[in-house]
Amino acid sequence: MDAERRIAGPETVIAAALAALILALLGGAWARGLSVFWGDLTYLHHGWRAAPAMLISAGRAPLWEPALYFGMPMAGSMQGGLLYPATILYYLFGFATATALFQALHLLAAGWLCALWLRACRLSWGASLGGALLFACGGVMIARLPFLNHLATLTWAPALALFFRRPAPLALTLALMMFAGYPAFIPGCAAVAWVAAYAACRRPWSWSGSFFDWAKASFCAGALTAAQLLPGLELAGHSRRSSGIGLVEAMTWGFTPGDLPQWIGPAALGAARFRPAVDWATCVYLGIVGAAAAACGMFVLPRRRALILGAAVAAVVFLTLGDSTAPSGALWRGLPPLRFIRYPGNLAYGAMLPLAALAGAWFSKSRTGPALVLLSAFELALLGRLATPFAPRGLFTEPGPLARTLQELQGDARYMISPRALQASRGADVFDWKQRLYGLTNAPYRLRSAANFGEPLVPRASYAVMDALLSLPSADAAAGWMPWIGAARLLTPEPANSPKLAAEARVLWEMSRSRGPVSLAYQLTPSDGAALPAAWPLSPPAVSRSPLVVRRSREDRFEISGRGAGWAYVAEPLYPGWTVRLSAPGGERPAVPEPALGAFQKVETPAGSWILRWRYEPGPWRLGLLLACASWIMLARSWYHRAVDFGRIG
Repeated sequence: MDAERRIAGPETVIAAALAALILALLGGAWARGLSVFWGDLTYLHHGWRAAPAMLISAGRAPLWEPALYFGMPMAGSMQGGLLYPATILYYLFGFATATALFQALHLLAAGWLCALWLRACRLSWGASLGGALLFACGGVMIARLPFLNHLATLTWAPALALFFRRPAPLALTLALMMFAGYPAFIPGCAAVAWVAAYAACRRPWSWSGSFFDWAKASFCAGALTAAQLLPGLELAGHSRRSSGIGLVEAMTWGFTPGDLPQWIGPAALGAARFRPAVDWATCVYLGIVGAAAAACGMFVLPRRRALILGAAVAAVVFLTLGDSTAPSGALWRGLPPLRFIRYPGNLAYGAMLPLAALAGAWFSKSRTGPALVLLSAFELALLGRLATPFAPRGLFTEPGPLARTLQELQGDARYMISPRALQASRGADVFDWKQRLYGLTNAPYRLRSAANFGEPLVPRASYAVMDALLSLPSADAAAGWMPWIGAARLLTPEPANSPKLAAEARVLWEMSRSRGPVSLAYQLTPSDGAALPAAWPLSPPAVSRSPLVVRRSREDRFEISGRGAGWAYVAEPLYPGWTVRLSAPGGERPAVPEPALGAFQKVETPAGSWILRWRYEPGPWRLGLLLACASWIMLARSWYHRAVDFGRIG
């Protein structure tokens, strides 16, 4: 009987209610063969998740990705959640199925953790469910369905408050948030957890004790995630983000005072202005019931707690205004830490836990609390369905004619999309839009691009070259650079007008082929190679070059061979972790590449026959993997001994 009562206990009922609402949001569309799409999910996360899964299924560690941004470290690109436990779904299922499971499981986990935290704050289970629904199924989380790293990171935010004074589970929570792929959210979530814990405390508050617990947990989390953290820090240090975000970019996608009704939803904003797929940064609705419950919660909580939670919400709302008001704009310009935050609207997540607590307090005190919770669930299900764009699941499985054509023609060469192509998204449907190879959509098809977009953590030299390419005024200007970046084809909205290009076909874009030979490596004379500039010049170098054959056995290894003294120019990024060895008649020795043309490299070659071999062996990855493995073993050993001791005591 005890077991039966346990199975039907309030925890099970809460989990079932959350699952039912999430099923109502996503299950019907899935049953009709539809999948969530749009935004980052379509042109970024598909590449981040599918490309590493292909390498892992082939039995190789996904360390380097040659298809993106000329080539970049995959292990250091944290936004793909490479080591996040739930990413295993992408190794077991196709992208659409894995994404649906990923989204549903994270919404369920977010609601469950929030309900546990509210219950720990002495709210009833029903009131806890009401607050959890607002957190997990409100606009902030629903708008993050296309942003898998945002969704996964924010899922664990309630656990920071739940385990505030328990260093071991707190460390695991921080580790999961780090692995999830968007560590920029962690400081804000931690600040909210401190506010929530301070508001809920019923005994004398120990700032030093809490700080010590969090310091231990943070240190442990850093060790547990070292395999992700160390390569990520290396990439961040070599990226243009190492000095923060420019003020103009940081201020993009903020709220205006006119957007504040978004916290209620279309009932206050107006149906015509409710466009979550476009205005995702301001999609933060609570619904009429949820917003009213949060407002009323201010009057039923003890004054101290209500003031703390209300002040937290007000502070977050003020920050989301960005430069739309003079006071908030002055704060963003004058507070240096805000320079590392991308988009004021992204900070809206900071209000969700306090709002869930306020709403839960009202649900707990109101006589009509259960009915209000049911009404809120219905409203959130309806708004979530209206806010979520769906498309046929084939969107993520059908490569389309452009990808298939390039796979047949390109080989190891790159293709380049004209700058004007980025503004030419007038496709007839979502398949046409996605199959134009925007963003990172080329990666799952192993097509090498000369200019991707959408990822801020890119080696700064590669980003600068890409920016220069996308600023070229014409197809003729681009054609002059194509041999030096290893690009054999140019994709443009209209036929390219250049004697250096030959029209080839129209496949979504006008496809033009470079008339001259294109390779990823060239042999240069001693004088021309020595004079090749390290920085990106204003015009392509006017020197003779002989193409060299690049043999690539796998994505993190390649070699070229040639004959004669001079220089080998290689259109591959010069990035830490790559080692080069030169085999010549005199023996084999290490070679030291020199920078060339901004992001690339050149190596001096001796007389006679020679072979140059590149291999990517990143030190931070190896050190981080060793440290992480040791940390997980130590944690498992500690928990094992605790379990044994507990069993003996029991």
